[in-house]
Amino acid sequence: MYEKLTDLNVLHEAYMQCKKGVEWKESVQRYGMNELINIAELSERLKSRTYRQKPFYEFDINERGKRRHIKSLHISDRVLQRALCDNILAPLTRKYLIYDNGASVKGKGIEFTRKRLQAHLEKFYRRYGRNGYVLQIDFSKYFDNIDHKELLRMFGKLIDDADVMRLFTELIETFGDKGVGIGSQISQIIGIYYPTEIDNFCKIVKGCKYYGRYMDDTYVIHQSKEFLRGLLVEIERLCEKLGIIINRKKTQIIKLTQGFIFLKIRYAYGKRGRIIKIPCRKSITRERRKLRKFRSLVLTGRMKPEEVRDQYKSWRGNIIRYNAYKSVRTTDALYKTLFRGIKWNAVTLRLA
Repeated sequence: MYEKLTDLNVLHEAYMQCKKGVEWKESVQRYGMNELINIAELSERLKSRTYRQKPFYEFDINERGKRRHIKSLHISDRVLQRALCDNILAPLTRKYLIYDNGASVKGKGIEFTRKRLQAHLEKFYRRYGRNGYVLQIDFSKYFDNIDHKELLRMFGKLIDDADVMRLFTELIETFGDKGVGIGSQISQIIGIYYPTEIDNFCKIVKGCKYYGRYMDDTYVIHQSKEFLRGLLVEIERLCEKLGIIINRKKTQIIKLTQGFIFLKIRYAYGKRGRIIKIPCRKSITRERRKLRKFRSLVLTGRMKPEEVRDQYKSWRGNIIRYNAYKSVRTTDALYKTLFRGIKWNAVTLRLA
């Protein structure tokens, strides 16, 4: 395994993947100007066991009113982590993941998870009708609470190479005594795999057919409310062992006839079991605020109308797939009102 990491072709492919979408960054361009020399040096440091990760670039971002602390890596360290994750960690962990774990897995993603939830609701309706419940579980500060001792125990069972395990341990220790930072690929792999014991317990031991997880968001659909209450108690015990804290405010058991929200979409049964999917009101409101902000940016020349059009087409193409016809129509009307008559000129921006 470790020899694979030192291969120049593997490191070159890792660099090619790392620079996608960020080629405009100065650090990436500087690294790319001497790519062969840089990956050769990285290979030699790995062979001599002298590789040490550079300090993180740390900063905070506000994501929809929620502050997140980001630990970003230097491009040279991202190349190493890409090679490690793509060639060793991802193949080792993927075969142990349940099918309904959809976050950051190749060929899956948020749309995969939404489709699986719809499939589970349809299958449940055919067997039990609308008389059932859904248990929704949310982990509080998930990445911050991952226990390093438990994490190393898990991956120690998977990694059958002392040098790879040593390197993995060193990378984990860079995050401090507890938790893993948001912003590196190794954190994504860990986030996907860490609650696998909970997934297997629910799917295999308890026989929950209608179960799915997207990183720290989980749902379980069952016809018995008492069963879900008992299941939650058992999941809490497993979480305590793993150091995961359950968010009490967002963890709840909801009757299916009332509808529920998962991954920003509200799900409800319609007539004859049809699944109605309505986007969260907040996502519609957020897009309308964006459009008003974009208008002021266009008028001051800081943004082109074509950029607004492309962004809006992307948002609209996603939202139109759900039951939001009226919301899309009213947002279309707002877009036309805000940007009707605006033309872009290379020198100035003027109203027609």
